[in-house]
Amino acid sequence: MSNCSAVQLAVAHQQEQANVGNLLGRRYAKLLHAEKYTDCVFHVTDEEIKCHKLILCAASPVFEAMFYGPLQDHGQDNQIEIDDISAEIFKVLVEYIYTGSVDWNGLELLACIELYYAAEKYLMDQLIADSLVAITRKLRFSNILPALELSVCMGLDGLLEVCMTFFMRCCVNNSQYMSYLKEHYVHVAKECVKSIIAACKEPYKLLIWYVYEWTQRECEQLGLAAADMDDLGGATKCWPANSSNPSVTAATPSPVVLVERCYYKACRPFTVEAESPVWRLRLKCSRFISLMGLVLNSRLTPNPPGNLSHVQIQLPLEYRENLRLDLCELPAEGEEGPVTRPVWSHTIKNQTTKYNCDLNLNWSREEACILTPDLLYEIQLRWDGAAYGAEYPCSLQSCQSNDQTIRFIDGSDGSLVKGLRYANLV
Repeated sequence: MSNCSAVQLAVAHQQEQANVGNLLGRRYAKLLHAEKYTDCVFHVTDEEIKCHKLILCAASPVFEAMFYGPLQDHGQDNQIEIDDISAEIFKVLVEYIYTGSVDWNGLELLACIELYYAAEKYLMDQLIADSLVAITRKLRFSNILPALELSVCMGLDGLLEVCMTFFMRCCVNNSQYMSYLKEHYVHVAKECVKSIIAACKEPYKLLIWYVYEWTQRECEQLGLAAADMDDLGGATKCWPANSSNPSVTAATPSPVVLVERCYYKACRPFTVEAESPVWRLRLKCSRFISLMGLVLNSRLTPNPPGNLSHVQIQLPLEYRENLRLDLCELPAEGEEGPVTRPVWSHTIKNQTTKYNCDLNLNWSREEACILTPDLLYEIQLRWDGAAYGAEYPCSLQSCQSNDQTIRFIDGSDGSLVKGLRYANLV
């Protein structure tokens, strides 16, 4: 049998298994929703959820021990009280047991965290893994501190590792997050602050500011004077040397990905002029990324002066590129509002570049800017007067990266940006 035939058979087998799983899931869902042949009842707050013991036992060893093992209680008549999970999330858990699927898009972050807790309680490994993936994709500047607080206070080590990794990669040394936090302060428990400090290898500017602000507000809430700040359990003491949190492993840097856009059709070149010295490109991303470089079309070789067109002259092969990059946040699509001030800037000075080649603009991880999912950004390329008259090729290109992480939004005149370099942060 050829390799091609073997691959086709494997794909067909996987598709057949998926179809069988979907069919069984639909059948089990009908049993659940119709409440036919149920033999156990869960009392969750004010609701009753009727289920089938055999199906529950097939999904969770905890349910198996509860109904058929040493934990079974014949005196309860299969009536189970649930007081640590909300009815909404317990229904999602049961639905997953019967169908094998969860509508992650319809769940907010806190709901995903509660579902993760339920999966941990009932030892459902696949749901634990799926919940952590969903939580990772839903983490934002606005919810990372509450998520960290929950993971610390509830002792959820897997969740703590995910949240702390996000915090270390996207927040702790990020001026964008510091600006956000100063405008949207979040107060958390002392244990959460101490866990963050223990996970940091050095006292970053953001954490020094936040710990001081946290201490001030904690004193206000407890009715303490400023002189009592040192009595808050050590949260404001210096960072211990070589400190570490045993439940959080050091996050290794993500590999840098190069996105190359697919070329479709040439457009009129862009000319740098006094009236239009700026080129703009808009984009959105579906996850937190660290932007680390752009790939542009370099300048077109300049034409010889008109009165020397009949003379054979040696045209230059290289030029010195000088430009500034600004990254701005824009209102969401369909909303009105001004372009905000740049949230990140980078300057290119005297970079030797060949005409009619790719122009690679790169910077280090420390200099990189972080893009937040679902926000609309505008990259502005700005030249000074020395570049007036220079021409850059433009073309129509693909608008979506291969992994669907980035969507480019070009104008009708195409784009001179051929791609970019980035690293996934979560």
